[in-house]
Amino acid sequence: MDAHVKATQRRRPRGSLSRAQIVEAALRMADEQGIEGLSMPKLARQLNCGVMTIYGYISSKEELITAAAQRGLADLHLPAPLPHSAEDILIAWGRALRGTLLEHPSLPTIFLSQVVMGPGILKGIEALLTALAGAGLPASSGIHAIYAVLVHTTGFVAWELPRVRQQPPEAYATQWLQTIATLPAKQYPHTHRAVNDLPQVASDKQFEIGLTALADGLITGRDPAQI
Repeated sequence: MDAHVKATQRRRPRGSLSRAQIVEAALRMADEQGIEGLSMPKLARQLNCGVMTIYGYISSKEELITAAAQRGLADLHLPAPLPHSAEDILIAWGRALRGTLLEHPSLPTIFLSQVVMGPGILKGIEALLTALAGAGLPASSGIHAIYAVLVHTTGFVAWELPRVRQQPPEAYATQWLQTIATLPAKQYPHTHRAVNDLPQVASDKQFEIGLTALADGLITGRDPAQI
């Protein structure tokens, strides 16, 4: 019996696959191998089906990636109840988003490389706008504040992943220390004084510094909608 016949016999029964299963498997593959490692043939092999079976549910890889991103965002859960102040709502939003992006490390790359839109995203935006409106921030200002936090958080997670998530944080610290050790202290006095802080630029502390400063500026500074 040749390999093609054996592979055909191993394929799942007709009608046993759904779009949701395909998207779930795609998200898992992208998280494990990166979106560059996600392909229709590899996904078909993992699901024990033919490539054309997948195309019966998904028209293109771009649609598949978008669907996988929206599926990943479905794991985002804001704390309940939300804080009362607009600033604290934005901070809670940033923290929850970062947690989801770390859980699904393919998402930052997807968001930074292609447009992702859908009903689930709009549902989340509406929930945030409702909470912010209750705290006194109108929708026109709220939408800009929400996306300011989203961009900060997405960029930060994309920054921290290769530095302290995909290698031990100690390795990142060592890289800094070894690099600084090659610099003459007389020429780089301030950098040498900050030697113990530099390894923290991809830490929880650094994320919180940026998030809280951003949220504070968005609420107590100029109205984002009027800039």
